[in-house]
Amino acid sequence: MIRWFLIGTGALAWLWVGFAIFVSLFKRNRIQRQLQTPALFPYTSLVEYRLKGAMLSLVRGLGLVPRHKLPAELLSAYNSASLSDIVPLRDVLLEMDRLPTIRKGLDALKIPSLFEVPTRAVPKIPSPYTHPQQRPAYYIPGLPARTFYDPAEFEWAQPLADAYPVIKSELMALIEQEGAGFKAYLTENNLRIGGWNTFNFFFYGKKFEENCARCPKTTALLESLPRFERDHVMFSALNAHAHIPPHTGPMNGIIRAHLPLVVPNGCWIRVGPDQRTWEEGKLLVFDDSYEHEVWNHSSETRIVLFINFWHPAFSPQEIEVLSRFRTAYERSPQGRVHEDNQAAARAHDLEMKKLKKAPAAV
Repeated sequence: MIRWFLIGTGALAWLWVGFAIFVSLFKRNRIQRQLQTPALFPYTSLVEYRLKGAMLSLVRGLGLVPRHKLPAELLSAYNSASLSDIVPLRDVLLEMDRLPTIRKGLDALKIPSLFEVPTRAVPKIPSPYTHPQQRPAYYIPGLPARTFYDPAEFEWAQPLADAYPVIKSELMALIEQEGAGFKAYLTENNLRIGGWNTFNFFFYGKKFEENCARCPKTTALLESLPRFERDHVMFSALNAHAHIPPHTGPMNGIIRAHLPLVVPNGCWIRVGPDQRTWEEGKLLVFDDSYEHEVWNHSSETRIVLFINFWHPAFSPQEIEVLSRFRTAYERSPQGRVHEDNQAAARAHDLEMKKLKKAPAAV
């Protein structure tokens, strides 16, 4: 018994040492750049995923972290990662290196390739394309660093704003059906943020057919808008006194639009250093690759239509490549689990009592 205990704990100790050495080496910029070359990128990523899966499994098994914070499906995704999940990301990054908008940004930052971006402290490099609080997981050089945008800059803004009465009417019909289609939102880290509930139209490019059928006019409008991006489109409802903590979107190059549908006084959003509120029927447009957070200080629920669009700096040809990039990075272990969680059946805690008393728009 003692012999097997020593063998087991010894193996765990060496696993921990190996992981620590890998992380230490990976943090050294010169070595990291060598490991991030196109030839080595898939293998480096695979080792990183497998080591992370092994270490998280160890932490979970020893009871060092509550099991709900390290769900079995997440550990399974890390432990089963394969080169076939990673090679498409490497291949599309090579294509992106040649896109004119990205080349302009790389040249301005004096970085030769997207593969080197993770090895540089990009937010600290002064340029029109960077900001200290703009820290997406996947940084795309060549796009202006701005927190909020004037909706009048975008061709999709006016048709969307004009449809406010129709969209709100379809939302209120859902409320009358006890919030049909809404579910509690889970983050990419598989965490539940209390009081945040969502109704998905599209997620990771997948169309939620049942929900779209419940709101046919809203869906038809969304699919008609230029530069519409199907990665994450939903009604986003935040209960009274709820707070969405600071977080950052996965990549820049996406313009996030909120069409406010139900907004009591006392609701705020901070994007980078700037703070705004919503006004029903008036678009709020921002870049979610900045750190941002949301508060509802009121005693009622706030609901917006949450939509993504490709940045106007990209040509149609560039958008075609970038669409494949989004699909590729969403196949990461964490991305696959997040996709499954969004599709899974789940209850909501949407506070509807006061919403049902509110008159629907006509």
